[in-house]
Amino acid sequence: MRCAAVAIGVLAVVGLSACGEDAPPRTDLPYVLYCDIASDDCQRRIYDSVATMLGADGTDPPAIRTISVEQHADEVRSGLNLEDLTGEDAETRGLRLMAFIPEASDSVTETQAEYWINQIAAYYSRRNHAITVIDRDYEEVSAQALLAHEFTHAIQNVQFSLDAVGADADTEDGVMGVRGVIEGDATHSSFAWAYRELGYLPEEIDWDAIHDERTEGARKRAADPEVALIDSASSFPYSYGFDFMSAVTLSGGLDGRAAAFGAPPATAIEVMAGYNAVLGAFDFPEAAHPAPLEGHAVEVENRFGAWYVYGFLRRRGMSDHAAWMTSMSWLGDELAIYDDGNEVVATWRVRFDHALSASVLRDQVNADDRAVAWSAVLRDADVFVFAAETEEVLLAWAGQPLDVMTASLIPKTARRRGGAVSAGNCLQSRRFSLPNPPPLLH
Repeated sequence: MRCAAVAIGVLAVVGLSACGEDAPPRTDLPYVLYCDIASDDCQRRIYDSVATMLGADGTDPPAIRTISVEQHADEVRSGLNLEDLTGEDAETRGLRLMAFIPEASDSVTETQAEYWINQIAAYYSRRNHAITVIDRDYEEVSAQALLAHEFTHAIQNVQFSLDAVGADADTEDGVMGVRGVIEGDATHSSFAWAYRELGYLPEEIDWDAIHDERTEGARKRAADPEVALIDSASSFPYSYGFDFMSAVTLSGGLDGRAAAFGAPPATAIEVMAGYNAVLGAFDFPEAAHPAPLEGHAVEVENRFGAWYVYGFLRRRGMSDHAAWMTSMSWLGDELAIYDDGNEVVATWRVRFDHALSASVLRDQVNADDRAVAWSAVLRDADVFVFAAETEEVLLAWAGQPLDVMTASLIPKTARRRGGAVSAGNCLQSRRFSLPNPPPLLH
């Protein structure tokens, strides 16, 4: 299953209560911040207000439905292919070898599905221009901001065509760059809308304080081995993308916002570095590594990007600062997963701007004392991380000359890219909270 095909908008909120069922509405708030988000009048007023803010007056609002938590779980599970849940596919086994998903996980598909089931409050489907709200007891202000977030996705689709925005993103890293714009914009727009309705001017708000809290949380999750690294990538756009698109919009207004959708970042590192950061030219490897053993064939190729390098190093015990600085010297990577019908081998080739950075990743892998069959080899400013299901196969791979192509290379015109691996196109952790009142500049 690829959850990315299901929806484009998602915002999850902790402890929300839709209509304030146990308390009367607060009439000291503007109507659009306490109205019942299940009512047509409330929905229309919020949509029109958000559309005006985003320069989309006169556009039609999406249809909205509300389902229970149980219905949502049933819908997600009903869309799964049972064959994808066995965990015997090469992608699951290879990502498990690389520790991008936990060893105990059943499959990539199951990891994606669990994230969808447990972490979503609402989503927008571009296929039928409709919003689904999962009834999780929403409180005033946060509930309305939730709807504003999803309305922003609907407006994005009308203004920019989200299919076109993400058309060139055929890797995990590429999708993370595009999602940084899509989700970052929806998060910033919903926050800015709620604060405007509360009576604050954008220039009064300490946006840096809001972003610092969210990016710090994202980095903690990336370092937590109990959280699937692909799950930390799922929530990445709601922290770093939010920061990125706040800078875009606050400095360039609606024209800057439109420019970001017209030319979204192609990599996660562009979002990590921040708006207007100057980065070196990327240098993506052509291949991870040829298969040195007869019978091995490439099943999956993908680029995972600097965020995965950062999380990978943090989970090896490296300090936040050192891992961040190393990941920011990333120039490109390619992960290939090979299968001979019996054993799976994963090779991750990561290219840095200096051999010293590459040696940092190599040393962290080779110093890891866990009972895993992996090794890292340095060649110039590239490091090759090999992971296999047995020591015998690992040694056969890692001992091959890195500059000799021996078998199973895929012609460039026929390469099969992995696309998005992190769940969905727009998922948000339920750790979300709208600071109310917002931190203000003094």
